[in-house]
Amino acid sequence: MIMLELYHNDMSSCAQKVRCQLAEKNIDWQSHELNLRQGDQHRPEFLALNPKGVVPVIVHDGKVVCESNIIMEYIEDSFDTKTRLMPTSPIGRARARAWLQRLDSGLHLAIATISIGIAFRHQVIAVNPTPESQKAFVDAIPDPALRSIYREVVPLGHDAPAFVGALKAWAKCMGEMDAALQSSNWLVDNTLSLADFGMLPYLCRLEHLRLETGWSDLPSLSAWFERIKTTTGYRMGIEKWLNSNYLKLMAEQGDRIAKSVSHIFK
Repeated sequence: MIMLELYHNDMSSCAQKVRCQLAEKNIDWQSHELNLRQGDQHRPEFLALNPKGVVPVIVHDGKVVCESNIIMEYIEDSFDTKTRLMPTSPIGRARARAWLQRLDSGLHLAIATISIGIAFRHQVIAVNPTPESQKAFVDAIPDPALRSIYREVVPLGHDAPAFVGALKAWAKCMGEMDAALQSSNWLVDNTLSLADFGMLPYLCRLEHLRLETGWSDLPSLSAWFERIKTTTGYRMGIEKWLNSNYLKLMAEQGDRIAKSVSHIFK
Protein backbone atom coordinates (compact mmCIF):
# COMPACT_ATOMS: atom_id res chain seq x y z
CA MET A 1 0.00 0.00 0.00
CA ILE A 2 1.42 3.38 -1.07
CA MET A 3 1.27 5.83 1.82
CA LEU A 4 3.08 8.72 0.12
CA GLU A 5 1.41 11.03 -2.39
CA LEU A 6 3.45 13.59 -4.33
CA TYR A 7 1.96 16.66 -5.99
CA HIS A 8 4.52 17.71 -8.55
CA ASN A 9 5.30 18.87 -12.08
CA ASP A 10 7.50 17.09 -14.57
CA MET A 11 10.01 19.95 -15.04
CA SER A 12 9.76 21.73 -11.70
CA SER A 13 13.26 21.97 -10.17
CA CYS A 14 11.91 21.63 -6.64
CA ALA A 15 9.84 18.59 -7.60
CA GLN A 16 12.82 17.07 -9.38
CA LYS A 17 15.00 17.05 -6.28
CA VAL A 18 12.31 15.31 -4.23
CA ARG A 19 11.79 12.72 -6.99
CA CYS A 20 15.58 12.16 -7.09
CA GLN A 21 15.58 11.41 -3.38
CA LEU A 22 12.58 9.08 -3.60
CA ALA A 23 14.17 7.20 -6.49
CA GLU A 24 17.58 6.89 -4.85
CA LYS A 25 15.94 5.58 -1.68
CA ASN A 26 13.58 3.30 -3.66
CA ILE A 27 10.41 4.69 -2.04
CA ASP A 28 7.09 4.12 -3.81
CA TRP A 29 4.78 7.07 -4.25
CA GLN A 30 1.51 8.05 -5.88
CA SER A 31 1.73 10.75 -8.52
CA HIS A 32 -0.46 13.85 -8.79
CA GLU A 33 1.04 15.81 -11.68
CA LEU A 34 0.05 19.46 -12.10
CA ASN A 35 0.19 21.55 -15.28
CA LEU A 36 1.71 24.78 -14.00
CA ARG A 37 1.32 26.71 -17.25
CA GLN A 38 -2.43 26.09 -17.19
CA GLY A 39 -2.60 27.16 -13.55
CA ASP A 40 -3.45 23.86 -11.86
CA GLN A 41 -1.51 25.09 -8.82
CA HIS A 42 -3.99 27.95 -8.40
CA ARG A 43 -7.05 25.71 -8.13
CA PRO A 44 -8.83 25.71 -4.76
CA GLU A 45 -8.27 22.02 -4.12
CA PHE A 46 -4.49 22.44 -4.41
CA LEU A 47 -4.41 25.74 -2.52
CA ALA A 48 -6.12 23.90 0.32
CA LEU A 49 -2.93 21.79 0.55
CA ASN A 50 -0.45 24.62 -0.06
CA PRO A 51 -1.76 28.19 0.06
CA LYS A 52 1.44 29.39 -1.65
CA GLY A 53 0.37 27.53 -4.78
CA VAL A 54 3.73 25.88 -5.51
CA VAL A 55 4.93 22.30 -5.92
CA PRO A 56 6.03 19.93 -4.58
CA VAL A 57 3.72 18.91 -1.79
CA ILE A 58 3.59 15.50 -0.17
CA VAL A 59 0.77 13.86 1.75
CA HIS A 60 2.06 11.07 3.98
CA ASP A 61 -0.48 9.11 5.99
CA GLY A 62 -2.80 12.10 5.74
CA LYS A 63 -0.15 14.62 6.85
CA VAL A 64 0.66 17.47 4.44
CA VAL A 65 4.25 18.68 4.09
CA CYS A 66 5.26 21.62 1.86
CA GLU A 67 8.59 23.17 0.74
CA SER A 68 11.02 20.88 -1.05
CA ASN A 69 13.94 21.08 1.38
CA ILE A 70 11.65 20.43 4.34
CA ILE A 71 10.04 17.57 2.43
CA MET A 72 13.44 15.97 1.81
CA GLU A 73 14.41 16.11 5.46
CA TYR A 74 10.97 14.78 6.42
CA ILE A 75 11.46 11.82 4.06
CA GLU A 76 14.90 11.13 5.54
CA ASP A 77 13.40 11.12 9.03
CA SER A 78 10.30 9.12 8.15
CA PHE A 79 11.56 6.33 5.91
CA ASP A 80 14.13 3.91 7.29
CA THR A 81 15.85 2.73 4.10
CA LYS A 82 19.29 1.34 3.36
CA THR A 83 20.21 4.49 1.48
CA ARG A 84 20.78 7.49 3.72
CA LEU A 85 21.15 10.87 2.07
CA MET A 86 22.08 12.97 5.08
CA PRO A 87 25.64 12.80 6.45
CA THR A 88 26.07 10.95 9.72
CA SER A 89 28.11 13.60 11.53
CA PRO A 90 26.54 16.77 12.96
CA ILE A 91 28.95 18.99 11.00
CA GLY A 92 28.20 17.05 7.84
CA ARG A 93 24.47 17.53 8.28
CA ALA A 94 25.03 21.22 8.98
CA ARG A 95 27.04 21.58 5.77
CA ALA A 96 24.40 19.75 3.73
CA ARG A 97 21.72 22.03 5.14
CA ALA A 98 23.87 25.06 4.33
CA TRP A 99 23.88 24.13 0.63
CA LEU A 100 20.11 23.64 0.69
CA GLN A 101 19.61 26.90 2.55
CA ARG A 102 21.39 28.75 -0.24
CA LEU A 103 18.65 27.64 -2.59
CA ASP A 104 15.93 28.95 -0.30
CA SER A 105 17.86 32.18 0.31
CA GLY A 106 17.78 33.31 -3.31
CA LEU A 107 19.22 30.80 -5.75
CA HIS A 108 15.86 29.14 -6.41
CA LEU A 109 14.25 32.45 -7.32
CA ALA A 110 17.33 33.25 -9.40
CA ILE A 111 16.86 30.11 -11.51
CA ALA A 112 13.17 30.96 -11.84
CA THR A 113 14.17 34.39 -13.13
CA ILE A 114 16.58 32.85 -15.65
CA SER A 115 14.08 30.20 -16.79
CA ILE A 116 11.21 32.65 -17.21
CA GLY A 117 13.42 35.25 -18.86
CA ILE A 118 14.75 32.88 -21.49
CA ALA A 119 11.99 30.35 -22.10
CA PHE A 120 8.92 30.07 -19.96
CA ARG A 121 7.67 33.59 -20.60
CA HIS A 122 6.82 32.33 -24.09
CA GLN A 123 4.59 29.61 -22.59
CA VAL A 124 2.81 32.13 -20.39
CA ILE A 125 2.24 34.46 -23.35
CA ALA A 126 1.01 31.59 -25.56
CA VAL A 127 -1.56 30.48 -22.99
CA ASN A 128 -2.44 34.07 -22.03
CA PRO A 129 -2.16 36.02 -25.32
CA THR A 130 -3.61 39.33 -24.16
CA PRO A 131 -2.18 41.78 -21.61
CA GLU A 132 -5.32 41.35 -19.56
CA SER A 133 -5.05 37.56 -19.43
CA GLN A 134 -1.33 37.76 -18.63
CA LYS A 135 -2.08 40.14 -15.77
CA ALA A 136 -4.76 37.80 -14.47
CA PHE A 137 -2.34 34.86 -14.57
CA VAL A 138 0.35 36.78 -12.71
CA ASP A 139 -2.07 38.28 -10.19
CA ALA A 140 -3.25 34.76 -9.32
CA ILE A 141 0.24 33.70 -8.16
CA PRO A 142 -0.04 33.56 -4.34
CA ASP A 143 3.70 33.83 -3.59
CA PRO A 144 4.58 37.56 -3.73
CA ALA A 145 8.25 36.97 -4.58
CA LEU A 146 7.41 34.70 -7.51
CA ARG A 147 4.59 37.00 -8.57
CA SER A 148 7.04 39.91 -8.69
CA ILE A 149 9.45 37.95 -10.89
CA TYR A 150 6.71 37.01 -13.36
CA ARG A 151 5.45 40.59 -13.44
CA GLU A 152 8.90 41.94 -14.34
CA VAL A 153 10.35 39.16 -16.47
CA VAL A 154 7.41 37.99 -18.61
CA PRO A 155 7.25 41.27 -20.57
CA LEU A 156 11.00 42.02 -20.63
CA GLY A 157 12.66 38.62 -20.89
CA HIS A 158 16.44 38.61 -20.53
CA ASP A 159 16.39 42.41 -20.66
CA ALA A 160 14.77 42.49 -17.22
CA PRO A 161 17.09 44.05 -14.59
CA ALA A 162 16.75 41.00 -12.34
CA PHE A 163 18.04 38.68 -15.06
CA VAL A 164 21.73 39.67 -14.93
CA GLY A 165 21.77 39.50 -11.14
CA ALA A 166 20.32 36.00 -11.28
CA LEU A 167 23.03 34.78 -13.66
CA LYS A 168 25.75 36.31 -11.49
CA ALA A 169 24.35 34.64 -8.38
CA TRP A 170 24.55 31.24 -10.03
CA ALA A 171 28.03 31.92 -11.40
CA LYS A 172 29.21 32.61 -7.84
CA CYS A 173 27.56 29.46 -6.49
CA MET A 174 29.01 27.26 -9.21
CA GLY A 175 32.49 28.54 -8.45
CA GLU A 176 32.02 27.62 -4.81
CA MET A 177 30.68 24.20 -5.74
CA ASP A 178 33.74 23.60 -7.88
CA ALA A 179 36.01 24.56 -4.98
CA ALA A 180 34.20 22.15 -2.62
CA LEU A 181 34.47 19.34 -5.17
CA GLN A 182 38.19 19.68 -5.78
CA SER A 183 38.93 17.33 -2.89
CA SER A 184 35.74 15.26 -2.89
CA ASN A 185 33.44 13.40 -5.27
CA TRP A 186 30.39 14.93 -3.58
CA LEU A 187 29.56 18.24 -1.94
CA VAL A 188 29.67 16.99 1.67
CA ASP A 189 31.82 14.32 3.37
CA ASN A 190 32.63 12.63 0.03
CA THR A 191 29.20 10.97 0.23
CA LEU A 192 26.18 11.44 -2.04
CA SER A 193 23.67 13.50 -0.07
CA LEU A 194 20.66 15.78 -0.24
CA ALA A 195 23.08 18.61 -0.95
CA ASP A 196 23.97 17.02 -4.28
CA PHE A 197 20.39 16.20 -5.26
CA GLY A 198 19.33 19.65 -4.09
CA MET A 199 21.73 21.37 -6.50
CA LEU A 200 21.39 18.90 -9.38
CA PRO A 201 18.09 20.11 -10.92
CA TYR A 202 19.40 23.66 -11.18
CA LEU A 203 22.47 22.62 -13.14
CA CYS A 204 20.19 20.54 -15.35
CA ARG A 205 18.01 23.60 -15.94
CA LEU A 206 21.01 25.71 -16.93
CA GLU A 207 22.13 22.95 -19.29
CA HIS A 208 18.68 22.76 -20.87
CA LEU A 209 18.79 26.54 -21.34
CA ARG A 210 22.10 26.18 -23.20
CA LEU A 211 24.04 27.88 -20.40
CA GLU A 212 26.44 25.02 -19.67
CA THR A 213 29.29 27.41 -20.52
CA GLY A 214 28.83 28.52 -16.93
CA TRP A 215 30.90 25.55 -15.74
CA SER A 216 32.96 24.77 -18.85
CA ASP A 217 36.08 26.04 -17.06
CA LEU A 218 35.19 24.41 -13.72
CA PRO A 219 36.57 20.87 -14.09
CA SER A 220 35.57 19.53 -10.67
CA LEU A 221 31.99 20.70 -11.08
CA SER A 222 31.88 19.33 -14.63
CA ALA A 223 33.05 15.91 -13.38
CA TRP A 224 30.47 15.97 -10.55
CA PHE A 225 27.69 16.76 -13.03
CA GLU A 226 28.57 13.79 -15.21
CA ARG A 227 29.00 11.54 -12.17
CA ILE A 228 25.64 12.35 -10.60
CA LYS A 229 23.89 11.71 -13.91
CA THR A 230 24.75 8.02 -13.45
CA THR A 231 22.71 7.74 -10.24
CA THR A 232 19.29 6.14 -9.97
CA GLY A 233 18.09 9.42 -8.51
CA TYR A 234 18.88 11.35 -11.68
CA ARG A 235 17.67 8.69 -14.09
CA MET A 236 14.32 8.11 -12.37
CA GLY A 237 13.80 11.50 -10.76
CA ILE A 238 14.74 13.79 -13.64
CA GLU A 239 15.57 11.98 -16.88
CA LYS A 240 12.43 9.83 -16.82
CA TRP A 241 10.22 12.92 -16.49
CA LEU A 242 11.87 15.20 -19.05
CA ASN A 243 9.25 16.96 -21.15
CA SER A 244 10.25 17.12 -24.82
CA ASN A 245 8.16 20.23 -25.43
CA TYR A 246 9.89 22.06 -22.57
CA LEU A 247 13.30 20.85 -23.73
CA LYS A 248 12.65 22.07 -27.27
CA LEU A 249 11.48 25.46 -26.03
CA MET A 250 14.44 25.89 -23.68
CA ALA A 251 16.95 24.81 -26.31
CA GLU A 252 15.54 27.07 -29.01
CA GLN A 253 15.25 30.13 -26.81
CA GLY A 254 18.54 29.39 -25.06
CA ASP A 255 20.39 29.14 -28.37
CA ARG A 256 18.86 32.43 -29.41
CA ILE A 257 20.36 34.40 -26.54
CA ALA A 258 23.24 32.22 -25.24
CA LYS A 259 26.01 34.25 -26.84
CA SER A 260 24.63 37.53 -25.54
CA VAL A 261 24.52 36.37 -21.90
CA SER A 262 27.28 33.75 -21.58
CA HIS A 263 29.93 36.37 -20.69
CA ILE A 264 28.07 37.07 -17.43
CA PHE A 265 29.15 33.63 -16.16
CA LYS A 266 32.83 34.38 -16.70
